[in-house]
Amino acid sequence: MDKKPVPTGRLYLSIAIPLIWLLFLAFWLFYYATNYNIIQNIAVFLASIVIVAILEVIIWVPWGMKQQPK
Repeated sequence: MDKKPVPTGRLYLSIAIPLIWLLFLAFWLFYYATNYNIIQNIAVFLASIVIVAILEVIIWVPWGMKQQPK
């Protein structure tokens, strides 16, 4: 089985997405969280986690599917 090396672009993007997510959460908590109640803030937090997970899946699933033995 001939495995290809991990593409560096995908790797860097996988590192950048959580960092951008943390920046988003910091800005959200500092500027916007006081305008919403606790349930709405939890909803924003959960929605942001779902978006990050979807982005990571979009990045890695095509590469993983190419790694399947034929």
